[in-house]
Amino acid sequence: MAQFHIYPNPGIRKVEIPYLVAVQNDHITSRTGATVVIPLRANAQPVEIMAPWVEVPGHGMFVLSTDEIFAIDTGRLKVSVGLLSPSDRAKIKPAIDKVIGEY
Repeated sequence: MAQFHIYPNPGIRKVEIPYLVAVQNDHITSRTGATVVIPLRANAQPVEIMAPWVEVPGHGMFVLSTDEIFAIDTGRLKVSVGLLSPSDRAKIKPAIDKVIGEY
């Protein structure tokens, strides 16, 4: 699993969450057999910082649903459909900080 690669959702909610983006670094993923992913939602409204728009190359724009972050067994993720652009990658850390930060 490569960090920032986008995978088809292997779960049952493929219509509303068609893709998952791997956000865990490769060093950890290669040792655990799991990776942390953030769902990419279709037909959702973005939320400033926490749930921004990101592009799945060749498939359109989706909302990075950071508040739904989870870990998944790497064996469930098949062929990557693309890679987040550097500008979309830069949205991830602030989004995670917004979800888990102190207020």
